[in-house]
Amino acid sequence: MSFARAFSREVAHLRRNRWDLAMVTLFPAAAIMIVAAMLIAAVPRHLPVAIVDDDHSAFSRALVRAVAAAPAVTIAETPATLAEAEGMVRAGVVWAVLHIPRDAGTGLSRDTTPAIHILFNASFLTIGSSAANGIGSAVEAVVAERGLDVLHARGLPAIRIDPPRVQAAVLFNPQTSFEWYLQALIHPAVLHLLTACVAVMAIGRELDGESLARWRAETGGGMAALAGKMAPYLILLAGWGAVWLIWVAGVRGWTMNGSILLTLLAQALLFAGTASISAMLVTVTGNASVAFSASALYAGSALAYSGGTLPLTGGSGFARGWSQVLPFTHYLRLQMDQFLGAPVRVALPTIAMLSAYLLVPAAVTALALRRRERG
Repeated sequence: MSFARAFSREVAHLRRNRWDLAMVTLFPAAAIMIVAAMLIAAVPRHLPVAIVDDDHSAFSRALVRAVAAAPAVTIAETPATLAEAEGMVRAGVVWAVLHIPRDAGTGLSRDTTPAIHILFNASFLTIGSSAANGIGSAVEAVVAERGLDVLHARGLPAIRIDPPRVQAAVLFNPQTSFEWYLQALIHPAVLHLLTACVAVMAIGRELDGESLARWRAETGGGMAALAGKMAPYLILLAGWGAVWLIWVAGVRGWTMNGSILLTLLAQALLFAGTASISAMLVTVTGNASVAFSASALYAGSALAYSGGTLPLTGGSGFARGWSQVLPFTHYLRLQMDQFLGAPVRVALPTIAMLSAYLLVPAAVTALALRRRERG
């Protein structure tokens, strides 16, 4: 009964307060649509680059044609000097620069060849390296072709030695799609942060004035009432998580080779655990502003410390420890394992961990609320 009364009371509040309702309906919808629209192209195309041609030879013109034909980049600028090109990179006009030095073409027929430089903006590492890779692929193809031409002109066989070959293969994301990679990270992280803020808002509202005593009188209090209070928010946010997963796996076709139901369960536990942690923060501190700041600290930093964007191997002990403390790290590992088809038994320890994030802070929250009611 306490659960039902608290649930009905919170639904009535959402009907009255359109801003709170919008926070768990319109905002997640907007986030999903905006991120999906940004990443739907999947692979970056036509990134602006610059070419500095100090050679002005048939070889350099072949390089320019090859770069112009590369789908990943487009030649936006042809500055006269390398210094001018570097200024364009700093200004954000181009993402990468191809520098063809003097005598690069004739150097193919000599023992030493001037280095062809590709410079890119590492301040924007992902997009800059994508532009550099687009240039590099085009340059390598031309250099290989011209090298064979030089050997033929000298009357030498095309292959004098057979060196060991190194072949790199891309697993699980052969298109190197930003859509698959970033959507799998961004949407759960956004909903994780939103859940933390919503929990502080919902519980913090009851700590104002006589609201806590009134909530206790109307719902009966306790763990059941606390669960009923958070249930409407968690149902809505878990629903948006399911919408995102349907969009990625069902509409866009990024197949989940493992269990989608297990992933949805883990996602629901992540949101419930997040709400539990933030509810604990606001009840223990008694200050919604402090709880908002603490929630932003652990939920806002979750993506950076999850290991999904920046590698933590070799990082500081604090970074690795903080990563393991955060619930999002454990959820993300399970989600990506299920995308790749890991067996269910691999996910069971993570399910247990996510359940602990829910139960332990919820118990602390219930005790803190009881003390406040007595006080």
